[in-house]
Amino acid sequence: MSNRMTAAQLQAFYKADGDHSAPRQDREGPIHKGILQLLDLALPGDAIYHHSPNELDMAGAEAARQIAKARKLGTKPGWPDIEIIWQGRAYFLEVKADSSQSDAQKDIQRDLVRAGASYAVVRSVTEAEAILKSWGLT
Repeated sequence: MSNRMTAAQLQAFYKADGDHSAPRQDREGPIHKGILQLLDLALPGDAIYHHSPNELDMAGAEAARQIAKARKLGTKPGWPDIEIIWQGRAYFLEVKADSSQSDAQKDIQRDLVRAGASYAVVRSVTEAEAILKSWGLT
């Protein structure tokens, strides 16, 4: 008899144990990558975009050190996933799959909009395309 667990058994084990370090399914990644492909195809030639990673794929003491270092260097909690600069204007996209914004993300959204930037939360490539069009970027 095998000692191996099925994926469903492993998830149930983590859940029952109260351990939230179980591997998560990346739902935002494919949307994010699709949006980057859209930006490559649709943005005006003199526009530029950038992704600011705010998450680490590690845990423990090393993750804590990396987060502390990033914060000292100016990383802001809640910063949007994608920044677009075009003709002196700043546009920000926060990519979400099936979750809501954190309080830090809401605070940053408020601050960016107050500073004159455009900001949107998008849950699909289709939504991102509609937002870019409404902003006059496509």
